[in-house]
Amino acid sequence: MVGILIVSHGDFAAGLLNAVELIAGRQEKVTTIGLHHEDGVEEFESKVNQALKELDEGDGVLAFVDILGGTPSNVIFRSLAKKKFKAIAGMNMAMVVQAVMMRDSMEEEELYESVLEVAKQPPILLHEMYQDMIFEEAEEDDI
Repeated sequence: MVGILIVSHGDFAAGLLNAVELIAGRQEKVTTIGLHHEDGVEEFESKVNQALKELDEGDGVLAFVDILGGTPSNVIFRSLAKKKFKAIAGMNMAMVVQAVMMRDSMEEEELYESVLEVAKQPPILLHEMYQDMIFEEAEEDDI
């Protein structure tokens, strides 16, 4: 099973995992690490590297980071020099749900590609969807 590391500013990673587990159930081999105001970069980086080591039991690790360019992504970037794993910045809930739901049946590379397909989905503009539904309903009533 591919290990999953979710890294973010503040408690976003923990909150995201909590929400994912409402859909996918309790997860093993998933670790969240949040960077807080009082954290030093060295301590944070040490936590990330330790988690990467613990999560990889031979099937690899897929790391998610909130945004590119912040300390969490910079730490993950530096960790790539020490350990081979896949990492994606710009995570969202759909991507993490895909990862936890499919990781038992896919190898690391295939899982990574599957998550990237989910990431490529455009946002759904609910207000436009609603307007289209109302318009279609009105057209059907006119028939």
